[in-house]
Amino acid sequence: MASAPAQAQESDVHHATGTFEVTITPEAQAEAPEGGVATSRMALSKQFSGGLIGTATGTMLSAGTPAPGHSAAYVAIDQFNGSVDGRAGGFMLLHRGTMAASGESELSVVIAPDSGTGALAGITGTLTIDVREDGHFYDLAYRLPEDD
Repeated sequence: MASAPAQAQESDVHHATGTFEVTITPEAQAEAPEGGVATSRMALSKQFSGGLIGTATGTMLSAGTPAPGHSAAYVAIDQFNGSVDGRAGGFMLLHRGTMAASGESELSVVIAPDSGTGALAGITGTLTIDVREDGHFYDLAYRLPEDD
């Protein structure tokens, strides 16, 4: 009788936490088409400290009404290079976010499958971002193949 694969234990999930600085540079903006919303493309540059030490560069695409209190959405891809809890390498982060006029927001940031390099080859996980008055904070919940 075949047994089901072992489920990941919560103890197998590592957490790298800290802060990051972000610079967003507008690259292109498109006027809203008739009946539509404006779109824009921006370059991202991030500097991480804490459990993640390194930089990330990427591109963000956004759409929405520019007035405060209106809805918007974005997608982004970042390439992180540096170290995670002392393990050197890199990986891609995929972002998808929405912000509703009601104040509700949703954000999903995942490590792209098979994008890990160096000592981070095979890394999987999710990144939670908390933006506060005193800065940008992150929690990277991740697993590495040796955790299996």
